Amino acid sequence: MIKKISFAVAFLGSMASTNIATAASVNCSFMSETVISQSGEWVKSETDFMKMIELFGDGLKLNLESSLLGKLDSKQPFLAGKVNRGSVYLMGSEIGVQGKLINITNDQIAIYDGMCQVGFG
Repeated sequence: MIKKISFAVAFLGSMASTNIATAASVNCSFMSETVISQSGEWVKSETDFMKMIELFGDGLKLNLESSLLGKLDSKQPFLAGKVNRGSVYLMGSEIGVQGKLINITNDQIAIYDGMCQVGFG
């Protein structure tokens, strides 16, 4: 009986810590794209909303660990994670959570700028 109770407590504790670790998610909506060459030349900038919808649909969703939530309060940019389209950087600010998706393809760097919302649960 004691073994069953110990196992149940250990199991529930591990489940609770798993839920806390990924209890937050961020959903970013990108509004513009800037492309520069790796040598630093500005190639293009555009705010084609239809292109952004085609690329990202309803937005880009990324699960956050609780340790990353504290970084939003620092108001410094940080790497939040990687997705198939590139690296996602977030930064907390007075106007909300800013997001950038950066993708390097061949000799060009594409930077997608947007705003993000953090959700819990």
